[in-house]
Amino acid sequence: MKTKTEKRKLSSVIVAAVCLLAVVSLTLAMFSRIESVSRLFTVSNFVSEGMVSFDGTDDITPYKTDNGIAVSLNPSDANYIGKLRVSVKYAGYGVGLIRVRVVEQWSTLDSSGIRHIMPYSLFMPYTIDSEYDGTGNQKAWFDNREADYRFYYATPVTSSTDSGTTIPMITGFDVNSIDVGAIAEGTQLHIYVETDVVQVNRYPQFWGINTLPWAESNSATEEKI
Repeated sequence: MKTKTEKRKLSSVIVAAVCLLAVVSLTLAMFSRIESVSRLFTVSNFVSEGMVSFDGTDDITPYKTDNGIAVSLNPSDANYIGKLRVSVKYAGYGVGLIRVRVVEQWSTLDSSGIRHIMPYSLFMPYTIDSEYDGTGNQKAWFDNREADYRFYYATPVTSSTDSGTTIPMITGFDVNSIDVGAIAEGTQLHIYVETDVVQVNRYPQFWGINTLPWAESNSATEEKI
């Protein structure tokens, strides 16, 4: 009789433990589902795209390569660097901040056709549309390349249309400001354009900076573009 009682007690403990485990599992599942849903609310509708062309020619398919967009230093070529144009297409009704990185990569091919990256570190003298030239927020591009290789659009913005707005950035190139003759013959130049947009109050988390780089920046204001 004692053995049966002990078995019943043991069975009761096991059932209780299983019930508790089920409750804990259900509770954890609920928290897991709540966490997943809450993450969805942090996703913004911001979209940005770097638009590259050569003096108004939008079809740059012939110059797209696995290494980036091929750019020539020969003024007679259609993809001459002096004809390079870069704009940013931005869409999003929330308030956002935009920055752009233009990466230049110089390389040569040896006699075996093997590509070698050249250690050129040239400050490319791009002509910037509406370049930042003072303090406070401006609808202009702030050149922060010396610190992080990027351009910042120096004001928080919202798009005024469903299809987005195109902001001109690079509109030319001062070829006289670099010594083209110092570049080895046969050197190839490829560029990448990387755009980045973030919710205005989230730039410290996503960009890893505590303050916006232009003077007297104010993230509490916004402009329609």
